[in-house]
Amino acid sequence: MQTLSVACPTVGGSKRSLCLEPYTLNVLNMKQKHIHFIIVALVVLASCTGGDKKSPEDTTTTDSIESPNIDTAFAVETIDTFNTTGFSAYAKQRAKQFDWSKFRMTSTWTEDSLLTVSYKPDKKYYEAYGRFLKYSPDSSYYIDLDSYNVDIRKDKNGRWVGNEIGPDTEVSLYDRKTGKKTRLLFMGPGNSVEDGLWLDNENLVLMGVQESNESGNGKTAAVWRFHVPTKTFYLYELHDAATAQQIMGYWKNERLKGIVQQ
Repeated sequence: MQTLSVACPTVGGSKRSLCLEPYTLNVLNMKQKHIHFIIVALVVLASCTGGDKKSPEDTTTTDSIESPNIDTAFAVETIDTFNTTGFSAYAKQRAKQFDWSKFRMTSTWTEDSLLTVSYKPDKKYYEAYGRFLKYSPDSSYYIDLDSYNVDIRKDKNGRWVGNEIGPDTEVSLYDRKTGKKTRLLFMGPGNSVEDGLWLDNENLVLMGVQESNESGNGKTAAVWRFHVPTKTFYLYELHDAATAQQIMGYWKNERLKGIVQQ
């Protein structure tokens, strides 16, 4: 590399240079190039990492439980499950126009104030009602359809017999892990819960009839779906008064057949 020699003037007879020597110029040029390279590298690094930063909203997690998405009509899979019950066969036999696909969801609500009490069933309870309890698939819960409404005990001949206690109907859910019993439904005369089942470990269904102002005789076929984790109800109804009247009585005539005295 050729070096350009530059004649430097002197000041006041002094030999102090007013300009830079060629070597010094070369060193400064190299330093400037290094500084420029470092600045460019830092800019590139910042542009690459800047997009990876997450806002607090991106990193926040939640433990909240969401309610399931529920259709306004029963899915085919749900109807197939319903058709495995004795109540479905009974209803279709008694009312030829009965059709699960005609039910529509009419309301939904979350019930945070359900009556819940500590409860420890004894051996006699399970002897009398055990065969009629509806257990969840993992057996952590069961539905009690009958103990409030029917008094089941052995008669003098050792046979199990049941007598209706009163006109009201109560259905409860028992949590076997916590020992808590929760009242799901409580209804007066004219209403009934004919049967119940589980769709999975979190969703149960109660089938029956309830009073309604929209039916001619004040009754409608009803299905209550309950999501256990969120305590959310979904009510499906079939507004056909004649059908509602015809399907009542399954719990007494079939489900508890031979127990409840006619």
